[in-house]
Amino acid sequence: MSQTQRLLIVVVGFAITIGLPIGLYVLLTRGRRRAMREIRQGAEGQAWRYRLRHWQGNPTAFRVDGKTHSGLSWVMTSGSTRGYDKGWSRVLRLRVPILGGEADLAVLPRGSGHRSAGDVLLRESGYRPGAGGEALTARAVARVAAFSGALASGLEFFQNSRELPSGLAAFDAAYEILVLPQQIQQPPVDAALGQRLMNWPANAIAPHSVLAWRDAFGLHIEARLPAPPTWGNASYLAALGEELCARVPAPQSSPVPPTFATLGWRRHGGIVKVEWSADGSD
Repeated sequence: MSQTQRLLIVVVGFAITIGLPIGLYVLLTRGRRRAMREIRQGAEGQAWRYRLRHWQGNPTAFRVDGKTHSGLSWVMTSGSTRGYDKGWSRVLRLRVPILGGEADLAVLPRGSGHRSAGDVLLRESGYRPGAGGEALTARAVARVAAFSGALASGLEFFQNSRELPSGLAAFDAAYEILVLPQQIQQPPVDAALGQRLMNWPANAIAPHSVLAWRDAFGLHIEARLPAPPTWGNASYLAALGEELCARVPAPQSSPVPPTFATLGWRRHGGIVKVEWSADGSD
């Protein structure tokens, strides 16, 4: 074997070693990169501001800043879950900061056997009507308020809220709509909006579930997805958020706590858990 042939073998081997992983990466991520490009182009076409969230280490994490047709500013973010959620691994959220206030509504998926998420959370917090539970909850709320006004508002909300069905049987079987009756008399989700929440367009990933709530940091709507979102998901969630904004009353004033916490509701192992971020800024 000549020196030229040996050199050629080394060059070819080096090219395969370097080129094969790069080629596989390009091939396997083609769909993901196409979806992110479509989201960026779609957002720019609506005059929304699109940014990748590089600090998350997730190539599909992004943030979009936009406005409703009525001029309300909103923030949309996409990110991954912690990996233990059955049926969904991505979260697409939209928050309307100007509509933040006292927690007075929540749309939550029902658990197994259609148990009330509110009942589960109150039971975990020690609420037992007629057995000293009211006082226990009041003490718990006072202690939580010293740490976070938003979390205390959430506990009070679940203690005082009532279910207000949409009127669409399929939606009401899968979700519960909780409101404070002294502040909201009409369901924030009616039959038409419930139908839209359950039936996403063909160009969107069908969500595992959808949630909505209000806290001190804004009005939130969240889609839990089994795969990274598409432009269909982003544009449809923006439309759903705008429709929900039009249906909810003006917020009751609730000062943003100086420490933590924007509320988020997560069911894990049959228990509703309250989650928060450091400042509600997503």
